Amino acid sequence: MLEMISPELRAYQEQKVVQFKQKNPREAENGIVFVGDSLIDFYPLKKWLGRELPLINRGIAGTDSQWLLDHLDIQVRDLKPAKVFMLIGTNDLGLGLEPADIVKNISAITAELNEAPYTEQIYVLSLLPVNQSQKFKQTVKLRSNQAIKAVNEALAGLPVSAFIDLYQDLTDETGNLAEHYTRDGLHLTPAAYQLISNKIKNYL
Repeated sequence: MLEMISPELRAYQEQKVVQFKQKNPREAENGIVFVGDSLIDFYPLKKWLGRELPLINRGIAGTDSQWLLDHLDIQVRDLKPAKVFMLIGTNDLGLGLEPADIVKNISAITAELNEAPYTEQIYVLSLLPVNQSQKFKQTVKLRSNQAIKAVNEALAGLPVSAFIDLYQDLTDETGNLAEHYTRDGLHLTPAAYQLISNKIKNYL
């Protein structure tokens, strides 16, 4: 079952872009930007990573790697950040894209960020596992852990400051996203955000 972008979701995405355009001039340069899809959009960064840090959340739910490539200025480059943490690609799988196409887009994004003189460090977060149980089928749709692992294997070779592998931290004994770490087979619980934050803190 292919993912569909509803009119309501598209309106939400466009509104987030408007908000970012308004907020960006007020943000200090040399911040720490987290960018990606709903897994970043819903990530309470300051709660889990530190309220004293210049953390900026530029996640937008429902977006894919092509969206981020097209909106890279608004979501990242206009902010002139010192560090960028990126998690994107799971919605590409939901839309039916092949792993090679996803990696190509993410590679293009990292190449553009590497050209920015003000961005010192770029971190690519691994795609996270999903729970492929039948009860989560309506949310997970086409996504598979096999495809996710294929994307991650390729992302690990990109020329960035670090590839942060969070995949195995969230899996259960069957290789699925553990049920106590997810609300719907795809999105994360507070316990999951706390867990991945403990690893991400090492790179802040």
